[in-house]
Amino acid sequence: MNPAQQHCFDLVRSHDKDRFLATLFAPESQQPHLLALYAFSLEVARIRHVVSEPQIGLIRLQWWRDTLDAIYDGTAAGHPVAEALAAAIAAGNLPKQPLQDLVTAHEFDLFADPMPDITTLEAYLGETNSALIQLAAMLLDPVGARGAAEAAGLAGVAHGLTMVLSDPARRGQYLPSGMTVTAAIAHARRRLAEARALLPHLNAGVRPAFLSVGLTDLYLRRIERSPDQPLAVTQFRRQLTLWYHARRDSF
Repeated sequence: MNPAQQHCFDLVRSHDKDRFLATLFAPESQQPHLLALYAFSLEVARIRHVVSEPQIGLIRLQWWRDTLDAIYDGTAAGHPVAEALAAAIAAGNLPKQPLQDLVTAHEFDLFADPMPDITTLEAYLGETNSALIQLAAMLLDPVGARGAAEAAGLAGVAHGLTMVLSDPARRGQYLPSGMTVTAAIAHARRRLAEARALLPHLNAGVRPAFLSVGLTDLYLRRIERSPDQPLAVTQFRRQLTLWYHARRDSF
Protein backbone atom coordinates (compact mmCIF):
# COMPACT_ATOMS: atom_id res chain seq x y z
CA MET A 1 0.00 0.00 0.00
CA ASN A 2 1.56 3.30 -1.08
CA PRO A 3 1.32 6.54 0.98
CA ALA A 4 -1.72 7.84 -0.92
CA GLN A 5 -3.56 4.56 -0.41
CA GLN A 6 -2.57 4.53 3.26
CA HIS A 7 -4.04 8.02 3.59
CA CYS A 8 -7.35 6.74 2.18
CA PHE A 9 -7.22 3.71 4.47
CA ASP A 10 -6.87 5.97 7.52
CA LEU A 11 -9.50 8.43 6.31
CA VAL A 12 -12.18 5.82 5.68
CA ARG A 13 -11.35 3.93 8.87
CA SER A 14 -11.83 7.14 10.88
CA HIS A 15 -14.88 8.62 9.15
CA ASP A 16 -16.81 5.83 7.41
CA LYS A 17 -16.45 2.81 9.64
CA ASP A 18 -19.23 0.83 7.96
CA ARG A 19 -17.68 0.90 4.50
CA PHE A 20 -14.23 0.38 6.00
CA LEU A 21 -15.35 -2.79 7.80
CA ALA A 22 -17.23 -4.02 4.73
CA THR A 23 -14.14 -3.51 2.58
CA LEU A 24 -12.20 -5.97 4.72
CA PHE A 25 -14.40 -8.74 3.29
CA ALA A 26 -13.48 -7.82 -0.30
CA PRO A 27 -10.50 -9.38 -2.14
CA GLU A 28 -7.31 -7.94 -0.69
CA SER A 29 -6.03 -6.80 -4.08
CA GLN A 30 -9.07 -4.55 -4.55
CA GLN A 31 -9.26 -3.11 -1.06
CA PRO A 32 -6.98 -0.09 -1.72
CA HIS A 33 -9.03 0.86 -4.77
CA LEU A 34 -12.34 0.55 -2.91
CA LEU A 35 -10.98 2.67 -0.07
CA ALA A 36 -9.79 5.30 -2.56
CA LEU A 37 -13.31 5.48 -4.00
CA TYR A 38 -14.85 5.82 -0.55
CA ALA A 39 -12.25 8.40 0.51
CA PHE A 40 -13.14 10.50 -2.52
CA SER A 41 -16.82 10.35 -1.53
CA LEU A 42 -15.92 11.35 2.02
CA GLU A 43 -13.82 14.31 0.89
CA VAL A 44 -16.70 15.63 -1.20
CA ALA A 45 -19.44 14.94 1.36
CA ARG A 46 -17.66 16.62 4.25
CA ILE A 47 -17.15 19.91 2.41
CA ARG A 48 -20.43 21.15 3.87
CA HIS A 49 -18.99 20.68 7.37
CA VAL A 50 -15.80 22.67 6.81
CA VAL A 51 -16.98 25.77 4.92
CA SER A 52 -18.53 28.88 6.38
CA GLU A 53 -20.67 29.81 3.38
CA PRO A 54 -22.08 28.10 0.29
CA GLN A 55 -19.90 29.92 -2.23
CA ILE A 56 -16.74 28.54 -0.64
CA GLY A 57 -18.26 25.08 -0.77
CA LEU A 58 -19.07 25.50 -4.45
CA ILE A 59 -15.45 26.46 -5.11
CA ARG A 60 -14.25 23.32 -3.37
CA LEU A 61 -16.69 21.16 -5.29
CA GLN A 62 -15.48 22.73 -8.53
CA TRP A 63 -11.92 21.88 -7.50
CA TRP A 64 -12.93 18.22 -7.37
CA ARG A 65 -14.62 18.43 -10.76
CA ASP A 66 -11.44 19.96 -12.19
CA THR A 67 -9.39 17.29 -10.44
CA LEU A 68 -11.48 14.55 -12.03
CA ASP A 69 -10.91 16.16 -15.42
CA ALA A 70 -7.17 16.15 -14.69
CA ILE A 71 -7.24 12.50 -13.60
CA TYR A 72 -8.89 11.46 -16.84
CA ASP A 73 -6.41 13.60 -18.76
CA GLY A 74 -3.57 11.86 -16.92
CA THR A 75 -2.28 15.02 -15.23
CA ALA A 76 -3.65 14.90 -11.65
CA ALA A 77 -1.14 15.06 -8.80
CA GLY A 78 -0.57 16.65 -5.42
CA HIS A 79 -3.49 15.28 -3.41
CA PRO A 80 -3.34 11.82 -1.84
CA VAL A 81 -7.01 11.00 -2.40
CA ALA A 82 -6.81 12.16 -6.02
CA GLU A 83 -3.67 10.09 -6.53
CA ALA A 84 -5.24 6.95 -5.07
CA LEU A 85 -8.49 7.58 -6.94
CA ALA A 86 -6.58 7.86 -10.22
CA ALA A 87 -5.13 4.40 -9.61
CA ALA A 88 -8.60 3.02 -8.80
CA ILE A 89 -10.08 4.58 -11.95
CA ALA A 90 -7.34 3.02 -14.03
CA ALA A 91 -7.70 -0.37 -12.35
CA GLY A 92 -11.46 -0.54 -12.85
CA ASN A 93 -11.75 1.53 -16.02
CA LEU A 94 -14.31 3.60 -14.11
CA PRO A 95 -16.40 6.11 -16.08
CA LYS A 96 -16.06 9.79 -15.26
CA GLN A 97 -19.72 10.82 -15.39
CA PRO A 98 -20.92 9.10 -12.18
CA LEU A 99 -18.02 10.63 -10.27
CA GLN A 100 -18.78 14.08 -11.65
CA ASP A 101 -22.48 13.59 -10.87
CA LEU A 102 -21.61 12.66 -7.28
CA VAL A 103 -19.74 15.93 -6.86
CA THR A 104 -22.57 17.97 -8.38
CA ALA A 105 -25.23 16.26 -6.25
CA HIS A 106 -23.47 17.48 -3.10
CA GLU A 107 -24.17 21.09 -4.07
CA PHE A 108 -27.55 20.51 -2.43
CA ASP A 109 -25.81 20.06 0.93
CA LEU A 110 -24.54 23.62 0.94
CA PHE A 111 -27.90 25.36 1.04
CA ALA A 112 -30.86 25.37 3.40
CA ASP A 113 -33.37 24.43 0.71
CA PRO A 114 -35.62 21.53 1.76
CA MET A 115 -35.83 18.36 -0.32
CA PRO A 116 -38.90 18.97 -2.52
CA ASP A 117 -40.18 15.42 -2.94
CA ILE A 118 -39.32 11.73 -2.73
CA THR A 119 -38.34 11.58 -6.40
CA THR A 120 -35.69 14.26 -5.89
CA LEU A 121 -34.49 12.57 -2.70
CA GLU A 122 -34.08 9.25 -4.51
CA ALA A 123 -32.18 10.99 -7.31
CA TYR A 124 -29.84 12.57 -4.75
CA LEU A 125 -29.29 9.25 -2.98
CA GLY A 126 -28.79 7.54 -6.31
CA GLU A 127 -26.00 9.91 -7.32
CA THR A 128 -24.31 9.98 -3.92
CA ASN A 129 -24.87 6.47 -2.57
CA SER A 130 -26.08 4.07 -5.26
CA ALA A 131 -23.31 5.26 -7.57
CA LEU A 132 -20.69 4.24 -5.01
CA ILE A 133 -22.10 0.71 -4.88
CA GLN A 134 -22.11 0.42 -8.67
CA LEU A 135 -18.59 1.82 -9.02
CA ALA A 136 -17.36 -0.54 -6.30
CA ALA A 137 -19.01 -3.41 -8.17
CA MET A 138 -17.10 -2.37 -11.29
CA LEU A 139 -13.84 -2.51 -9.37
CA LEU A 140 -14.63 -5.97 -8.03
CA ASP A 141 -16.12 -7.62 -11.12
CA PRO A 142 -16.44 -5.52 -14.29
CA VAL A 143 -18.49 -8.17 -16.08
CA GLY A 144 -20.77 -8.89 -13.14
CA ALA A 145 -21.29 -5.18 -12.54
CA ARG A 146 -23.21 -4.92 -15.81
CA GLY A 147 -26.11 -6.73 -14.15
CA ALA A 148 -25.87 -4.94 -10.82
CA ALA A 149 -27.11 -1.44 -11.64
CA GLU A 150 -30.75 -1.92 -10.66
CA ALA A 151 -29.88 -3.58 -7.37
CA ALA A 152 -27.29 -0.89 -6.66
CA GLY A 153 -29.88 1.82 -7.28
CA LEU A 154 -32.40 0.31 -4.88
CA ALA A 155 -29.85 -0.67 -2.23
CA GLY A 156 -28.22 2.75 -2.32
CA VAL A 157 -31.54 4.48 -1.72
CA ALA A 158 -32.38 2.16 1.18
CA HIS A 159 -29.00 2.60 2.84
CA GLY A 160 -28.74 6.32 2.09
CA LEU A 161 -32.20 7.08 3.44
CA THR A 162 -31.38 5.10 6.57
CA MET A 163 -28.25 7.20 7.10
CA VAL A 164 -30.34 10.37 6.74
CA LEU A 165 -32.72 9.03 9.38
CA SER A 166 -29.80 8.11 11.65
CA ASP A 167 -29.08 11.79 12.32
CA PRO A 168 -32.15 13.74 13.51
CA ALA A 169 -30.38 17.01 12.71
CA ARG A 170 -30.24 16.14 8.98
CA ARG A 171 -33.88 15.16 8.57
CA GLY A 172 -35.23 18.70 8.26
CA GLN A 173 -33.30 19.31 5.06
CA TYR A 174 -33.28 15.86 3.48
CA LEU A 175 -36.71 14.40 4.24
CA PRO A 176 -39.38 15.84 1.93
CA SER A 177 -42.00 18.02 3.58
CA GLY A 178 -44.76 15.89 5.03
CA MET A 179 -42.72 12.68 5.12
CA THR A 180 -42.69 11.36 8.66
CA VAL A 181 -39.93 9.25 10.15
CA THR A 182 -42.31 6.30 10.14
CA ALA A 183 -43.04 6.76 6.45
CA ALA A 184 -39.34 7.14 5.65
CA ILE A 185 -38.50 3.94 7.53
CA ALA A 186 -41.19 2.11 5.58
CA HIS A 187 -39.84 3.50 2.31
CA ALA A 188 -36.28 2.43 3.16
CA ARG A 189 -37.48 -1.07 4.01
CA ARG A 190 -39.42 -1.29 0.77
CA ARG A 191 -36.40 -0.34 -1.32
CA LEU A 192 -34.22 -2.76 0.66
CA ALA A 193 -36.67 -5.61 0.01
CA GLU A 194 -36.71 -4.77 -3.70
CA ALA A 195 -32.90 -4.79 -3.80
CA ARG A 196 -32.70 -8.10 -1.96
CA ALA A 197 -35.16 -9.65 -4.39
CA LEU A 198 -32.47 -9.13 -7.05
CA LEU A 199 -29.75 -10.83 -5.00
CA PRO A 200 -30.04 -14.18 -6.85
CA HIS A 201 -29.24 -12.38 -10.10
CA LEU A 202 -26.03 -10.76 -8.79
CA ASN A 203 -22.68 -12.34 -9.57
CA ALA A 204 -20.83 -13.40 -6.45
CA GLY A 205 -17.95 -11.13 -7.41
CA VAL A 206 -19.94 -7.92 -6.97
CA ARG A 207 -21.61 -8.78 -3.68
CA PRO A 208 -18.93 -7.27 -1.39
CA ALA A 209 -19.85 -3.89 -2.92
CA PHE A 210 -23.29 -4.28 -1.32
CA LEU A 211 -22.14 -5.55 2.06
CA SER A 212 -22.48 -2.31 4.06
CA VAL A 213 -26.15 -2.24 3.02
CA GLY A 214 -26.54 -5.29 5.24
CA LEU A 215 -26.51 -2.95 8.24
CA THR A 216 -29.71 -1.25 7.10
CA ASP A 217 -32.13 -3.56 8.94
CA LEU A 218 -30.20 -3.20 12.18
CA TYR A 219 -30.10 0.58 11.90
CA LEU A 220 -33.77 0.93 11.02
CA ARG A 221 -34.78 -1.10 14.08
CA ARG A 222 -32.67 1.16 16.30
CA ILE A 223 -34.08 4.31 14.70
CA GLU A 224 -37.62 2.99 15.11
CA ARG A 225 -36.94 2.31 18.78
CA SER A 226 -35.39 5.74 19.51
CA PRO A 227 -36.43 8.06 16.66
CA ASP A 228 -35.32 11.27 18.35
CA GLN A 229 -31.81 10.09 19.23
CA PRO A 230 -28.74 9.87 16.97
CA LEU A 231 -27.99 6.31 15.89
CA ALA A 232 -25.73 4.44 18.31
CA VAL A 233 -24.61 0.90 17.47
CA THR A 234 -21.44 -0.68 18.83
CA GLN A 235 -18.66 -1.59 16.43
CA PHE A 236 -18.85 -5.19 17.64
CA ARG A 237 -22.52 -5.40 16.63
CA ARG A 238 -21.75 -3.90 13.25
CA GLN A 239 -18.87 -6.30 12.68
CA LEU A 240 -21.02 -9.26 13.69
CA THR A 241 -23.81 -8.19 11.31
CA LEU A 242 -21.38 -7.71 8.43
CA TRP A 243 -19.76 -11.08 9.14
CA TYR A 244 -23.19 -12.74 9.10
CA HIS A 245 -24.03 -11.27 5.70
CA ALA A 246 -20.56 -11.98 4.32
CA ARG A 247 -20.89 -15.63 5.32
CA ARG A 248 -24.30 -15.82 3.63
CA ASP A 249 -23.12 -13.86 0.57
CA SER A 250 -26.02 -11.47 1.16
CA PHE A 251 -26.68 -7.90 2.30
